Amino acid sequence: MATAKKLPSGQYRVLIYIGKDNNGKRKYKSFTAPTKKEAEYLASEYLMANKAKNEPLSITLGEAIDVYVGSKYNVLSPATIRGYRIMQRNAFNNIISEPLSNFESGEMLQKHFNKNAKKYSAKSLKNQFGLISAILNYNNIPVPSITLKPPENKNISVPTKQESEKIMKALRNHPDIECQVLLALTCSLRQSEIAAICPKNIEGNIIHIRGARVPDEHNVLVFKSTNKTYAGNRDVVMPEYLSKIINEVAKSKNENDFIFNLTPSAVLSRFKKALKEEGINNYTMHSMRHCFAAIMHANNVPDKYIMEMGGWSSEIVMKKIYQYTFEDETKKAKKEVNSYFDKVINNNL
Repeated sequence: MATAKKLPSGQYRVLIYIGKDNNGKRKYKSFTAPTKKEAEYLASEYLMANKAKNEPLSITLGEAIDVYVGSKYNVLSPATIRGYRIMQRNAFNNIISEPLSNFESGEMLQKHFNKNAKKYSAKSLKNQFGLISAILNYNNIPVPSITLKPPENKNISVPTKQESEKIMKALRNHPDIECQVLLALTCSLRQSEIAAICPKNIEGNIIHIRGARVPDEHNVLVFKSTNKTYAGNRDVVMPEYLSKIINEVAKSKNENDFIFNLTPSAVLSRFKKALKEEGINNYTMHSMRHCFAAIMHANNVPDKYIMEMGGWSSEIVMKKIYQYTFEDETKKAKKEVNSYFDKVINNNL
């Protein structure tokens, strides 16, 4: 939606594009109120009312996103809404004021995605087109067929077994993030799940994962009772050392307090800084979840149990994304295979 602008009178005004007159001149409807929030609310209410009555209205893409998000505000995840708002501000900034009717042919969208392909990943482009498709469908406009950048085969860097051991040892020097990183590395918890842990979720050496905290469209962490997947709600057994230190931290908190005050982004920042100080390669918290799966797989834990412990919804997802072989073990195996081939070749010479 167009942002309300302050007038010389002190009032705030929002202009909504409503089409063109007989001479082709663009027409706008004005909404004025004492505060910025009120003016934007009036404009949003008008757009919603016209949509509900199914009246023809040449709203812009930005206005259409506001209507769509507003109509689904109570069913979409706060993180999903935040993602939509980020796209609205950044990915669509050059077409945000265009009327929806301009996207029906697909020519404008194709040019837009050709341009965005230079700075966004294939996954991001797919998400962007997914939002625009939902907006067009919601407004009964056919979704045009366009070509997107093909998917990239991107692998997340995973610590070797020796590096994971170095990380666990080095964390002793960084008590502010030790619990959080160990929860990802040894229990495969997501950052959003770690941020939502309360003392009531801890029972001895077991953590009951029941919900997550994610940033909303204003970048404020909010709790949601559902996890990223249906398998997200689970009970995880912690290693003895982690159980001891997390129970110690929980003692100073009330039952419903969140144990960790650092945001996921702050934890990641401190983790990267700690790795640099300790002379360890750069990894992310998500890398720790990958490492957990790799350790389980290397120890011949069945996929079914890796999936359950990590909170993945299906074996297909888990195998496609998280089933890794440690780099050092891969090199060792290749060296052994090469030795075998050399013996065979030399014996046949």
